[in-house]
Formats: sequence, C-alpha cells, structure tokens
Amino acid sequence: MQNQECLQEGWYLLKAKPHQEQRARENLETQGFDTYCPIVKVRAKAKDPLKEEALFPGYVFLYLDLKDLDRYHKIRSTRGVIEIVYFNRITRQLHKDGRLSKSQEQNVQALLPKPIPNGHEVIKDIQLIVEALNNRAEGKGTASDKTAPFNKGDKVIMRQSLYQQLEMTFVTGLGSKRGLILVQHIRKQRNSQGETVCEVVSEQKMAAKYKDLKKA
Repeated sequence: MQNQECLQEGWYLLKAKPHQEQRARENLETQGFDTYCPIVKVRAKAKDPLKEEALFPGYVFLYLDLKDLDRYHKIRSTRGVIEIVYFNRITRQLHKDGRLSKSQEQNVQALLPKPIPNGHEVIKDIQLIVEALNNRAEGKGTASDKTAPFNKGDKVIMRQSLYQQLEMTFVTGLGSKRGLILVQHIRKQRNSQGETVCEVVSEQKMAAKYKDLKKA
C-alpha cells in the first residue's frame, strides 16, 4: 500500500456486532492489534451480585501505530467487528454520489477513516470514569471524593459557552483535579394545557477538570 493511502496513527472507534464487544477485542488482539473495551461493574438491584457490562455497548477502541497502518484492511473481516467508525461520512457520501471534484477524488487520504481527535486524552478520561464507577459499584469510594470542591448531586455549569445550556450534575471525584459529571440534553416544550414540560432527550457521563466547572 502506498504511503498516501495509509491511515494516521492514533485511536480509532470500531462498531462491533451486538453483544460481541469482547469477542471483537479478543480476535483483534490475537492479530496483534492494541484495543480497549471499557468494562464496568453494575448491579441491577442493591442486593444483586455485581456483573460486568461494556460501558459503550457495541463499540471497541483500537490503537493503530506505524506497524499497523498497512494492514488495517484486516479489521473489517475480524469476527465480531462490523466496521471502523468514520468521522468524515459527508465526504464519503459525496464520493459515493460522484459529487467530488477531480482533485478531491484524487485525495485518497480524505476518504480514509480518521482517528479520534485527542484520542489519548479521551482514553485517559474514560479510564478514570471506569475506575470511579467500579469503585462506586464495589462500595469503595475514592480518596478524591473527600477533596472534591463539589458534592454528589450538585448542579454545575461548564465555563465554556458551548456547554452552558446543558444540564450538568456532579457525580464523583476522579482524582487529578477532575470529576465525573452527568450531562443531560433537555428539551422544553409546552403541553396542551400550556405548561412547560422538560424531557430528557439523552444523557451521558464525562470527565471534567474542576477549574472548568462552577456551581449552578
């Protein structure tokens, strides 16, 4: 494979078949790839035994370095894997529809999958989240909980303007001056009685630096 057709080095996101994240990870590692599938311990009820679940059902992280970039085509044929997640689907759709210029068509690199932006930092944050969630599930707690500037359940605001319209709740401290927050996307609408009703459209947990947060 020519150099101009090689992927960039970094962390990629893979779509796995339903309930086959671990199978995909094991098969990829057998081929010599480095992977990460975040697993958390959960209880359905307080007295139930702990069980393990994928933090992101249906997804596996894959790291490609220089030794891997010329064999990425093997990934799609790996059992348990559906595809590499593309962050440039618009460009690929335009290519499929024949709507790119000749110069754009010749730019093979633009049509290849892209690594996750700031992938190393993303993986570090996820690892901190997994550690905090597993400690909570096991009833251990963390030393950082005692020094966190926020209490569990506090409503917080991200200082960046992009996030200030989102509903955020502090969950727990993660250490390294970071905390775990629950981010909710809320839609407000009026019902037939003219009352404003709030609906949680989606929610996710993410790590954030204490300096980037303030109490609501």
